[in-house]
Amino acid sequence: METHKKISDITFIGSGISTSFSIINFLDQINNEVHVDSKISISIIEKYSEFNIGIPYGTRSGFSTLLITSLRNFLIEPELGLFIKWLNKNKTWLLNEFEKEGGALSKKWLLDNEEKISNNNWEDLFIPRRFFGCYINLRVNNKIKELTEKGLVNVNFVTGEVIDLDKNKSNYKIFLENGTEISAKKVVLSVGSLPINYLWRNKDLIEEKNLLFVNNPYKPELKVILEKVENFINNRDGEVTNVLIVGANASALELIYKLNDYTKNKHNETNFTFLSTHGTVPDAVIDFEKQKEFVPNHLNELKKEKKITAKAIAEATFKDLDSADQINLGAASTVEIISKYFGVLLETLSSKELKKFACKYGNQIGRRQRCAGLHYSNVITGLEKENRFEHIRGRFNDLVESDANGNYSLKYLDTSTKKEKTHDKHFHLVVNCVGSKNLDKDDIPAIHQNLIRKGYCIPNESKIGFHVNDSLEASKDLYIMGPMLAGNVIEKKPIWHVEHCGRIIGLSKILSKIIADDLFKPKNYKPKDYKLVVNNLDNDLDIIKYKKLLKENWNNNIYYAYDHLKYFEKNKSTLKYFLFEVNGFPKILMPIILRIVKSKETNSEYFDAITPYGYNGPLYNDATELDLKEFWKAVDNWYKKNNVITEFIRFSLNKNYLGYTGLLINSLSNVKGILYNDFEKQWDAFSSKVRNNYRKAISFKLGLKIFNNTDINEDVIKIFFDIYTETMVRHNAKKIYFFSLEYFKNLILNNVDEFAIAMAYQGDIPVSAELIIKNGTTFFAFLGGTDSNYYNQRPNDFLRVEIIKWAIKNNFKQYILGGGLKNNDGLYKSKKALFPKDEDVTFYTGRKIIDYKAYDKLCENHMDDYANIHEEELKNYFFPLYRFNNR
Repeated sequence: METHKKISDITFIGSGISTSFSIINFLDQINNEVHVDSKISISIIEKYSEFNIGIPYGTRSGFSTLLITSLRNFLIEPELGLFIKWLNKNKTWLLNEFEKEGGALSKKWLLDNEEKISNNNWEDLFIPRRFFGCYINLRVNNKIKELTEKGLVNVNFVTGEVIDLDKNKSNYKIFLENGTEISAKKVVLSVGSLPINYLWRNKDLIEEKNLLFVNNPYKPELKVILEKVENFINNRDGEVTNVLIVGANASALELIYKLNDYTKNKHNETNFTFLSTHGTVPDAVIDFEKQKEFVPNHLNELKKEKKITAKAIAEATFKDLDSADQINLGAASTVEIISKYFGVLLETLSSKELKKFACKYGNQIGRRQRCAGLHYSNVITGLEKENRFEHIRGRFNDLVESDANGNYSLKYLDTSTKKEKTHDKHFHLVVNCVGSKNLDKDDIPAIHQNLIRKGYCIPNESKIGFHVNDSLEASKDLYIMGPMLAGNVIEKKPIWHVEHCGRIIGLSKILSKIIADDLFKPKNYKPKDYKLVVNNLDNDLDIIKYKKLLKENWNNNIYYAYDHLKYFEKNKSTLKYFLFEVNGFPKILMPIILRIVKSKETNSEYFDAITPYGYNGPLYNDATELDLKEFWKAVDNWYKKNNVITEFIRFSLNKNYLGYTGLLINSLSNVKGILYNDFEKQWDAFSSKVRNNYRKAISFKLGLKIFNNTDINEDVIKIFFDIYTETMVRHNAKKIYFFSLEYFKNLILNNVDEFAIAMAYQGDIPVSAELIIKNGTTFFAFLGGTDSNYYNQRPNDFLRVEIIKWAIKNNFKQYILGGGLKNNDGLYKSKKALFPKDEDVTFYTGRKIIDYKAYDKLCENHMDDYANIHEEELKNYFFPLYRFNNR
């Protein structure tokens, strides 16, 4: 027996992605914490050999199984952007591994998506799950390495299965099946879903001459099971093999897909049967025509009721799903519409009713809203065309030996008649995909049994999760993470399953914050005093006060300058700013434009909030993530009290989206160049195109002048204005890109120390110009233009190379050039050519609906088919949608 004498500060039991994201976020908390007096000891216990990834993303699922959803629906920002950057760098070896393991269907996937992969357009792809496993494993290990080298943590990985816990006054003793004992002050139980519910004979695998019964297709791993299947079918010497897959969930689709992703022989002599209660498979095809006609009338009517219950929402949802079934409209077409409607209604429920929804109704609705990718459903469609697939509505009862040759027949409970039937064909290969056990079963793992027996964990009414308090504790210092959180209400949101990566990320942030606060708060800790001050910028006194605040605290950042902001204040809008004070000191500043929302149908006066053009959002120097979270909470409360329906934020490039309470959108890649101290090195880093264009410009004897600080006057501004405006006219630019001459004069001359204007000349004629914003050691290419008569002389590349020379001499470190009108367009590529090897930075926007009812009403009155536009509108549609016709 091995006993770890040192007591760990925190021990994670289980090492899937719930633990991985918890570790990442917890280590971020440690890295940002000023009160870490000693090294934090962390133990991670995993019963299998792979850490950080769990079954779905590791070798047990293989390299060629695909996501059940598109990548954009699998991950949320900013994690999605980070993952895509990693994919772009690593796709060659990842795709090689995928192709090596996969068969014909895998090759088809590569061919079908070749162009998107080549162009790094990953968001709409159903990528191999293992790609994400490789990424998250590296991300966790790199984060651990970083903090270990800083001397902040010591992480101990332990392989073994935990079977019991004992609690004493100060810590837990953790017992492993192999005899190892570990002590910990805090324990996080993150063991994933309960094991698969075995259907027959309670064994992983039953092998007979004419039967192969697979109770657990991922044990020891899917690849091994598929090889056994291959051998079993080959050994039948061409006889027909009838395959029964029990269940019709994601695992069932994955299995039928992989069973047809043959590597050697095409098994034409196989027939496939699904057995499931509802007799339907996850839907993949959106019927856009029928979708336009579909309105969830029962949920819509429920909005009018004053007192709404969880049961009423569920019943209305089921009726609307039945209505969709009657017109043959599947879940892929209705899931977002219906989810949007019942999501609004959930906000009206009490805590007690939310708990009921989380425990009982959420998963019931979810089972009828399952969706999948076409790559999976196309396999079934193809088999149906060959008359090789059927779907039985019923529940598995038994397999019975029906003849002397060892053939077996299926007995099942028919869904329609509620009577037991025997199927008329023999089944030779049976795969169990019915899902996991419940906590009321006698054969659940020892750790669950012992936790329940000792009263450390109490199952909630969902029967698949443990009850937790507001700190995610089942008992003092025993935290629950991952799927076992099902059936709880966390931060006023019902949680009925924890499978979606976005939900896992959100919950892991909550957990890591709770644990870090408990570990690091000093004994004499006093909560910070937070105060949100909201001021108008509509009189001289407030304007002077704002300018002083910006200069003294935030280096007069031009994107927040009053002379910039006021230009975007139009009729029926008000320019305001939020000032968030922490312990009496200004900590966060955010200007906002409040616009009146016209509504003929209501007497209420509504507003929406938007930030001005440019890099914006909360401005701060040393705010903590807690400060930002409290800031957004205060802002959201102010919005609610002041009838603000929606918010649209253009964030800056410094990750000031942290803690944001709305939907974060990866809007555009921006070019960010890191400058060398030596221009010769910078020259070598340019693309050959830039160097050639610069040499061509030199051959035309172009000249340069940079007007800096007091060199700038009204005449210089007028020259810049003329070149810039002519360029915008020539490109048919949108209205937002046009500015008045007065705007430029006021902005530049009132803040002259923060600007420079660079111009390229042909003789005495200015032919290209760029307005530069300076901020510390960073400078921004704010706006610019070129005289088209001189394009052949390449003045734009010449100008930017010369600007970089000037910047290096003046000790600037970063050059922000922005992006294109869309990713990878010609404008972006011209900028990227200056810094081809530097990593882009993502420009994010934020979209938030504060009052869903008012938003829905306004959208319905402005757009006839609004009911058919769902949550994806926040990503793919104009926002806010009720202003679409006024854009």
